[in-house]
Amino acid sequence: MHGTKNIFSLKWTVVLSLAAKFALFMVGVAIIGIASTRTELSACGSSSVGFPIYAPPLGNLEAYSDYRDLYLKCLVNPFISGSGAYNLPIVYNYPPLFLYTLSVFALDTAAWSPAIALVLFDALTVIPVYLIARDFLFSGNNKAAFAVSMIWVFNPINLFYNDLMWLNPGPTTFFLMLGIYLFLKQKWALSSIALAVSTGFKQTAVILFPILVVMMWKTIGFTKKTIAFITLYVSSLVVISTPYMFQIPQTYFWALQLPIFGNPPGAGPSAPATFVYDLSQPTRLTSFLGLVNFANLKPLAVATYPYLNYIFAISYAALILQMYFTKRKLTNRDYLLYLFTALLLFFTFFGRGVYKYYFAGITPLALPLFSSRKGAIVFEAFSLILLLIPREVTPWMALLLITFVPSLISSQTRNSMSEFDLDRDFKTDRPIESS
Repeated sequence: MHGTKNIFSLKWTVVLSLAAKFALFMVGVAIIGIASTRTELSACGSSSVGFPIYAPPLGNLEAYSDYRDLYLKCLVNPFISGSGAYNLPIVYNYPPLFLYTLSVFALDTAAWSPAIALVLFDALTVIPVYLIARDFLFSGNNKAAFAVSMIWVFNPINLFYNDLMWLNPGPTTFFLMLGIYLFLKQKWALSSIALAVSTGFKQTAVILFPILVVMMWKTIGFTKKTIAFITLYVSSLVVISTPYMFQIPQTYFWALQLPIFGNPPGAGPSAPATFVYDLSQPTRLTSFLGLVNFANLKPLAVATYPYLNYIFAISYAALILQMYFTKRKLTNRDYLLYLFTALLLFFTFFGRGVYKYYFAGITPLALPLFSSRKGAIVFEAFSLILLLIPREVTPWMALLLITFVPSLISSQTRNSMSEFDLDRDFKTDRPIESS
């Protein structure tokens, strides 16, 4: 009996996650070449052996060569050769931590070395996933925590984009989930720092910060702890952004797609003036209009892009207000659902558009769906379908998932635990206790 419990422990969960993800990593190493080095790569802007950049190898499968042709050629190699982080051959669109991390692992000249960090962070994300499931969804039930962790580990979006294609969501997602776990544990200071680090890897993590502030407000009130939580987050981001936000603030915020000081000299417009659609372009909710054959709707499609941001802002504000003013006592499962929905709204309405691989950053927040066999099957099927469908449908898939979430949560509340035969008392999902 004791041995059976050990099988479902956090230790074995981490071991299985590392084994599964680094098995795919080795496939990627074989593809890129075990003996290949970064010095063998062609210059930024040209394509080397293998699939050319932005060319799908199979139908609608977006198998980007970004790691080799962008991360290494255009970011890491110039940076470690002395170029500034925001004065590289291409515009570096993230805060500095992503580039710093890849560059540290690039001290080894093997072409695949920097990818170790990306896959490692993805594999270790199972730690906060397991702890959140065990401590806040299933009240100490290791078997349940193990089950939902394995569902996340083998999600096809994660395996393909994070562990085989070596794209960028892994570090951001790890620190985001760590911050959420610490938040639920009411380790406010550590949570704030972890969330800032997540944002320092990729700025999209900031979308969840206001929701966490409102969650904290509802839990303990707008107290000194709440103010400290906000202050520590902001000050941590300032430290992460030093010296760029002081030396080149206009360039830095423009690169992060936050042109609060305007566009730097020579920079192009933030929004496209004409309709362009290829694998290098993100897709918007209205991108399909430009693909209509029986009428020229390309100008209309482009005209809608700026307005999508307004729709996102309104829907995001409505989500926060609904959460704050709801009279029902919210549970941890509810809070995870709000965080999940916030990112889905961003994927749906963001005016700049999204790529399929963005979904690899939100799969752990789907934990409430994994509690039932039905919810788990639906989400895994959704993930597989997303990989294979035409890319212009991507934002619509996010919108579709938003419409499914309430019914899935409602159905799992009635019978999910009995389906997994883990724990028939669903009352183990408790609200966050106020201190």
